[in-house]
Parts: sequence; structure tokens; C-alpha cells
Amino acid sequence: MKTPPPPSVASVSEAKDLLYPREDGSEDIRVNLKEANEDEVEMRDLDEEFSRAQLRRLIDDNKARKSFSIWIFALTVLWMFMVLMIVLQCSRGVFVLSDGVLITLITTTTANVFGFFYVVVNYLFNKDKST
Repeated sequence: MKTPPPPSVASVSEAKDLLYPREDGSEDIRVNLKEANEDEVEMRDLDEEFSRAQLRRLIDDNKARKSFSIWIFALTVLWMFMVLMIVLQCSRGVFVLSDGVLITLITTTTANVFGFFYVVVNYLFNKDKST
């Protein structure tokens, strides 16, 4: 097993050169601290404003998800109830529909309701966009 080489130690003059580099005079490296601080404060304000906008959007999304989930559930239940009522009225003889029409009504309505329910719920509760 090899041991690592001992760390090299810089001389005092090398350390001073690293800590206090010499200016070549060709470039002016002066920094206006007031402008630098103003720019930094402005960037932090923009970051804070962006973060607040994201938070507002997430809160609004959650409120919309709650209200839409209630409306979607109510609509789905109402739709299925209406199909059930039509089938019950046909069984009592109030409506006269052929077997093919009843089968088509039940099949297409059920597929539409659950397809609609799936699409909306998938959009509202998408894991990629969710928080």
C-alpha cells in the first residue's frame, strides 16, 4: 500500500503572493462596492419575488385541485345516477328502449364518465407537476 506524498509547504513569499497578488497595472481591478451591493440586493429581491410567485401559484393550484376534485366527483356521481335512473325507468316500462340501445347507453356513458374522470384527475394530480 502506497502512502500519499507529504504535502508541499509554500514559502513565505509564495504565500504572500497568493494572499496579496501583485497588480500588473494593465487592468483596473477595482470594484465599486456600492454598485456591487445594489446589484446583489436587486438579485435577491428578484429571487424573493420569484419564490413568492411560485408559492402563490402552488397555493392557487392546491385550492383549484380541492374545488375541482369535489366538482368532478359530483358530476361523475350525477352522471352515473342519471344512467341508473334511465335503466330503472326502462325496467318499469316508463321508457321503452331496445336492448341494443340500453347496452350502448350504459357502455358509452360509463366509458365516457370514467375516461373523463381519469383525464381530469391525471391532469390535476400529475406527479411530475405536483408538489
